[in-house]
Amino acid sequence: MIGQGGQQVEGRGVGRRAVLGGLGAGALALAGCSLGSSSTVPEAESPRDAVRVRTDGVATTLPADDTTGVAAVHALLTRATTVVVTGPTASDLGRGLAAARDLGIPLLSTGPDLGAELSRLGTRTVVGYGATGLPTGLTVVRPEGTDTPDVDGLPRRPGHRGAVALVRRGTSLPPQVAATVAAAGGRVVTVDGDDVRASADAIAAVRAAPRAPVVALGFDVDDHHLTTRVGMMRTAAQLPGGGLLVFPAHHVIALYGHPGTASLGLLGEQSAAASVTRVKKLADQYAALLDRPVLPAFEIIATVASGSRLDGSYSSKTPVATIAPWIDAAEQAGIYTVLDLQPGRDTFLSQAKRYEELLARPWVGLALDPEWRLGPTQRPLQQIGSVDVDEINETSQWLADLVDHHRLPPKILTLHQFRTAMIHDRADLVTDHDELQIVVHVDGQGSQPDKQGTWKAIRQDLPKDVFLGWKNFVDEDHPMLTPEQTVRVSPLPDLVTYQ
Repeated sequence: MIGQGGQQVEGRGVGRRAVLGGLGAGALALAGCSLGSSSTVPEAESPRDAVRVRTDGVATTLPADDTTGVAAVHALLTRATTVVVTGPTASDLGRGLAAARDLGIPLLSTGPDLGAELSRLGTRTVVGYGATGLPTGLTVVRPEGTDTPDVDGLPRRPGHRGAVALVRRGTSLPPQVAATVAAAGGRVVTVDGDDVRASADAIAAVRAAPRAPVVALGFDVDDHHLTTRVGMMRTAAQLPGGGLLVFPAHHVIALYGHPGTASLGLLGEQSAAASVTRVKKLADQYAALLDRPVLPAFEIIATVASGSRLDGSYSSKTPVATIAPWIDAAEQAGIYTVLDLQPGRDTFLSQAKRYEELLARPWVGLALDPEWRLGPTQRPLQQIGSVDVDEINETSQWLADLVDHHRLPPKILTLHQFRTAMIHDRADLVTDHDELQIVVHVDGQGSQPDKQGTWKAIRQDLPKDVFLGWKNFVDEDHPMLTPEQTVRVSPLPDLVTYQ
């Protein structure tokens, strides 16, 4: 049957007011005759129900090879009573995209999963452009030319913030996905790099629509990790200056030491307030030399390798009440804090748990110092300690779970190392926790040629997804590098600590 504007209408549902409202009285009479005496005209679908968007906040990675758009529709919508379906040609897609956008409805292309998806959506009407093999029982409108077809209740104007599509820069957005996101009232955000959490625009879009579905295209991430990342984007506290990821968005410049103990590092040479001033001045020197934002930091020694203790650990534990005011001062000044563990005969995990209430704060990370991880008969300063990678992995799993439980931003986990033997089986280091950003901190000291040798050796066979730290020793380096010289270290360290 030929309707108004030359559009062809076919199918058992041809008399539905949702389709024929714009066809004219003559066409309506003709269509009515085709129904038969036992047929009735169903009520038109309410325009507000023509497309329903998911409200469970699900996050889905779209496959790059989906040429039908089914994955996007499945991820974003629970209902679509009218859908545009096209054949495979560029002409079909172009006309279908224009119609879908004009009508405010999703766009699909023919494929093996089309019938099941139309059934799930409760689709009754298909606007077809070169579409073949459609399921029976549908009303099919086949427009001729380029005019948008007349469908009662449409065009639909979806509300804002109905969905979020995160697209990696350089990735083509298929027309089916573009139309379906538009039908869901969604926003498309282009993201640089492979981690959606690095984009301030993406964070803002996700937070503006906390129950909206999110789809991602062009990223090397599965649904599990995408869900974790989007969850952080929705709720986690942002860093000073905004954002969730310390690296690679920032360089970190840190002072190392123990509160009130000058012999253990620069932090102990002055009060917390004076340390804030000191590290900010140092960070400002680097900010003038680098093209990325610089984040100042404290690395506070929470447990100190020491003489024999009553518990036999050879590790002195600083009370939480002593460290907390330093973290308070740091947070108020926009400074990150890392708690360093020198465990002696304790395990890293048992000591980390002592500081759980501090590590549950959003801007507090953890550092593990294998130099001071002793065997059952070893004592500090008599040998260089070491640790099995399994103990590090156990600790990192606990820390990742803590981040997840408290809905925190990803934490820095620093591993200090200046000899390859300090971490046994480092190749088995687990680095795929979305909740953590792991830094191997190269702690070589002495002459600059010696430090460069250590820098090269520790970087050999570095596990994937690991960032690098460099330490400037004020007394032990000969000479210590200036900031201008430090930024010429290659590769450029992500974290520079002063001790």
